[in-house]
Amino acid sequence: MHCSTFPSSPIIDRYLRSGRITEPGETARDMVNRVVATLASAERHFEPAGADTFAARLGSAMDTGRVVFSTPIMTNAGRYADRPLAACAVPPVDLRGDLAAVRSTVDDYHRAGMGTGFNLDELDDPVAVLRYLNEIAVAGARSGAEDRPVGNMAVLSLNHPRAAEFIHCKVGADSRGEEWKFNISLSCADAEMRAAVTVDGRERALLTAAAHAAHACADPGLLFADRMNEDNPTPEVGAYVSTAPCAEVGLVAGETCQFGYVNLGRFHTGHGPVPVDLDALAETVGLLVRALDDAIEASMSHYPDPLSARVMATKRKIGVGVCGLADLLLAAGLPYDSDAGRQLAQEVLAFVNYTSKRASLELAASRGACPAVHTGRSRYADPGFLKRFAALPVRSVSAADWAGLADEIAETGMLRNSSTIAVPPTGRSALVVGASTGIEPLFQLIDPCLPGYVHAGVRAVLAKAGRNDVLGRVAEHGRLPEDVDLPEWLRAVLATATQIAPAGHLAMAATVQGCVDEAVSKTVNLPGTVEAGEVYDTYVSAWEAGCKGITVYVDGSRQIQPKAL
Repeated sequence: MHCSTFPSSPIIDRYLRSGRITEPGETARDMVNRVVATLASAERHFEPAGADTFAARLGSAMDTGRVVFSTPIMTNAGRYADRPLAACAVPPVDLRGDLAAVRSTVDDYHRAGMGTGFNLDELDDPVAVLRYLNEIAVAGARSGAEDRPVGNMAVLSLNHPRAAEFIHCKVGADSRGEEWKFNISLSCADAEMRAAVTVDGRERALLTAAAHAAHACADPGLLFADRMNEDNPTPEVGAYVSTAPCAEVGLVAGETCQFGYVNLGRFHTGHGPVPVDLDALAETVGLLVRALDDAIEASMSHYPDPLSARVMATKRKIGVGVCGLADLLLAAGLPYDSDAGRQLAQEVLAFVNYTSKRASLELAASRGACPAVHTGRSRYADPGFLKRFAALPVRSVSAADWAGLADEIAETGMLRNSSTIAVPPTGRSALVVGASTGIEPLFQLIDPCLPGYVHAGVRAVLAKAGRNDVLGRVAEHGRLPEDVDLPEWLRAVLATATQIAPAGHLAMAATVQGCVDEAVSKTVNLPGTVEAGEVYDTYVSAWEAGCKGITVYVDGSRQIQPKAL
C-alpha cells in the first residue's frame, strides 16, 4: 500500500473538495493513495510480482508532481466501485429515435464523469436536437448527481443543409440568459476548405459566417475532418464520428479515452541542447502508459453501455498528455512565441510520442497486443504511417529510432494501445500540481491557486534579471507593468496569453500538431480589438499550417470568460 507524501496544503485540499474530486474530509494524499491502489490492483492481473514496485513508482511520480491524472481518474478511482475511469466518450445513441432513451444513456455517461461528443449529420433539424442535448447537460449539472463538470461537443458538417443555423445557434446566448454546456464545431473536408479559399461560393459564405459567430461568442470551432480520419490508426474499427469535448481526440461510436499527464516543468535540467532530463521523462512516460492501460482494465466492467467495453477491448486507446509546457519554457528562459520555444516544445512532444509507443510495444509483449492492431489491418501495418514522424527536426528522437519502431510494429502487430498520445487542455488537473495548463502559455503571472502570489518560475526569471523591484506590481496586476522600463527579452519571456500574437498561438498549435497522433486542444487567443475577418484568416491559416482543428477566443466575447485573462 502506497503511503502518499504528496505536499498537501489547505488550499489544494479545498480546491479538490470544491471540484468534488475528493470527498469531505479527504485530503490530496488520500486521493493519491486510492488512485495508486486502484491502478495497482489492475496491474496485479497482469504482473502480480511487480505490482508493489509499480505502486511505489507511480505513487512517487504523483507525489513529486511529475504525473497527474485526468479528473475522472482522480475522482472515481477507489471511490466509486461502479464507475469507469474514462474522461470522454461518444455515447452509442440514436439521435433520430427515442429521445427519452437518449437522455437516460447520456445521463449515465455524465454521472460516470465522462464528457460526451455527438455527430448531428444525420438529423433533419440538428439545432433542435442540440438544444435538447444541452438541456440534458444543464439539468444534469444542476442535479447535484455529477461530481465533475463535464464538457460536451456537437459536430456538424459544413455541407449539411442547415449548417448556417448551427453556426449561429450560440450567438447572443449570454444576452438571452441561455446556459450552454456544449462546444460546437463545424466539420470541414479539405475540398471544402480549398473551395472556401479559392471560390466565392457557399463554402466561403459559411466559413465567413462561422468566423463572425466565433468572433461574437467563441463558437463554432473548426474540425478538419479528412485529416482526423487520415490519421485514424484503426479505420477498420470505424471512422471517427465526433471528438472529445475539447476536440483533442477523435472517437468512434461508443469509444472512450483515458488521460494522464506528464508535468514537463519538472524535467528541466538547465543545460544541454535539449535542457530536459530525457531519461527521467522516458521512464515517467513508460510508467504512465502502464497506468493508463491499467485504467482501461479497471474500467472494463463499468462502462454505461456494453459497446464501450467492446470498443475499448479492441482499441485500448490511451492519451499520454502533457501539462507544464509554459513552465518548462519559463525555466529555460525561452519566449513562448519564439523559434527556440517552439523547438523545445517539438523536442519534448516528439519524445513523449516515441517513448509512449515504445512502452506500448513492450507492454504488448507481456499483456498482448490490442486486437485492432494485431489483426494486421491497422495503418500501423504500413511502416510509413509511423515513419512520418521521422521527418521531425529534433535531437531527442532520431529518424532511425522511428524507423526501427515502425518496422517492428508493422512486422509483429505488437502494440498494446492503438493510440498513445493526446493533448487535452488539462485545466483542473494541472492546478493540482501547480502546473501551467496543457500546451497553453501562462494566462497570468500569479499562481492560480494563490491569488497575489507571483508564479515561482516568474520570480526566478525576475531574480535572475535583477528586477525583483517589479514583483509587487506583478502581484497586483498579474502581468508585467507597461509603464516600467524593462528589456524586450524579459517582456517576451513573461508574455501572457493575450500579449502573445495570434500567429504565435497558432504556430505553437501547428508545431505540436506535427508531433502527435490526433488533434491538439489549443485556443488561439485574440484581442478584443480584432475584426471578424481576422478570425476568418486564422481559420484559413490553421488549415494551411496542417492543424486538424482550430478554436479561437476573442477577449471579452463572453460575459463569463473561460479563463481570467
